[in-house]
Formats: sequence, structure tokens, C-alpha cells
Amino acid sequence: MAKRRHQRKDRSEQQRQLRQRRAERAFIFDKDVSRCLANVDREDWEDAVSMAGGNVSDAAAGCGIEGIPKSAKVLWGNSADEASSIYRRWQNRRER
Repeated sequence: MAKRRHQRKDRSEQQRQLRQRRAERAFIFDKDVSRCLANVDREDWEDAVSMAGGNVSDAAAGCGIEGIPKSAKVLWGNSADEASSIYRRWQNRRER
């Protein structure tokens, strides 16, 4: 069990480093990923979501963005279009 937790931590850290190298931002979308509600700097979002225990709505409020529903999704990318297209490709692969 401890080994799995360690592997997840390593994977999370790798993901953070990759987002940093790519200078990605956090884009907050509605639940259907049809509309971008806001975007936030990577470091600000990582700090806020950590403080909010993973709650998107509370993390957004911590970044000064009010009115984000709990059903919102946060996607990473350099633009909202890039982030949503990566998400859609991932969903299509998952459905197969």
C-alpha cells in the first residue's frame, strides 16, 4: 500500500514539473467543458487547490474568482482551446 502512495506522489510531482516546463495555466470550465469560466496562473492554482483540499469551487474563491460551481472542471494547457481539446482526446481514448 505504501509503495502505491509513493508512486502516486512521484507521478504527481512529475506532472507538476511538466506543467511548469510547459508554462501551462489552469483553465476552469463548466461541467460539460463547453465554456471556459476563468483561467489562473499555475502556481496560484496549485497553492489554492491544495489549501482547499481539492475543492474546485473553494480553490477558485481562494484565487479571487467567485461563483464557480462545484461541478466545474479544471484543465491544464497554454490556452483554453488546447486544454479542452486535450481533454476531449483523452475522453475519446477512454471510451475505446
